[in-house]
Amino acid sequence: MPCGSWHRVTVLGASSSEGMLAAMSIEASTSSAVFLAFVEQVLLPLLRRDKPGAVVVMDNLSAHKRADILAAFESARIRVRLLPRYSPDLSLIEPGWAKLKEILRTMEARTVDAFNEELGPALKAITAIDAKAWFKLCGYPNLN
Repeated sequence: MPCGSWHRVTVLGASSSEGMLAAMSIEASTSSAVFLAFVEQVLLPLLRRDKPGAVVVMDNLSAHKRADILAAFESARIRVRLLPRYSPDLSLIEPGWAKLKEILRTMEARTVDAFNEELGPALKAITAIDAKAWFKLCGYPNLN
């Protein structure tokens, strides 16, 4: 997301049926190294602690399929499923990103620090009700 005087801030995240599960922002574009850092430092510690046995569903992007990234999930005993190519309609996180962007635009953060301050409350605005609706919208089985 462009922010202020064109600093690029990338937000990486994971959603669950309870809302946004994990997120990380970085003042850089996404690369395999950035994604690996998110997986190892943010997502996997949270999954190990709170959701052992989880299945992670990811877009079929080359950055997601790198051997070291898949090995990190495997060593944490977290199963990975890749979506079919060109299937944004099956991606649970896309509606979440749309809502997040809408909220952040209304906040009009003009510096990276201001953006990062607004990011937390914006992520919390993505509720379990939203997430369950997106699971249904994307054709995933009913959740309790």
